[in-house]
Amino acid sequence: MISSVSFHPFISHFPPSLFVAGVLLLFLSRKKNRPLYKTAGSFNLSIGLLAAVMADFSGMLSTDIGLRAVVEVEGHQGYSFLFTILYGFCTGYSYTQPHSRTAHILYGCGLLAMGASAWSGYLLVF
Repeated sequence: MISSVSFHPFISHFPPSLFVAGVLLLFLSRKKNRPLYKTAGSFNLSIGLLAAVMADFSGMLSTDIGLRAVVEVEGHQGYSFLFTILYGFCTGYSYTQPHSRTAHILYGCGLLAMGASAWSGYLLVF
């Protein structure tokens, strides 16, 4: 049986990779004028959003178990929550207006929040 402590590191690798792949596919769909890439990019973002929500909840459960002090993980939780919120907006824009200026700003902010979340998670591990 997979406990929440071991489940969080397993699932937390999917949201960043699916986000980067989804955004790259959206940019390729515009550059190469291929609507199939837009569909694939939106699908990647949708699956990644589900994985991000699961990673958030499993991370909160891992903190409640008490292996680390809450102060140590508050920054990571904040960045992860911000990334998940931005992920949701990016996913919505990928279906409605994937190449608008607002969508591009959201993709960039999502990449920054993803980097901050990944770095703070890295600091918790090492």
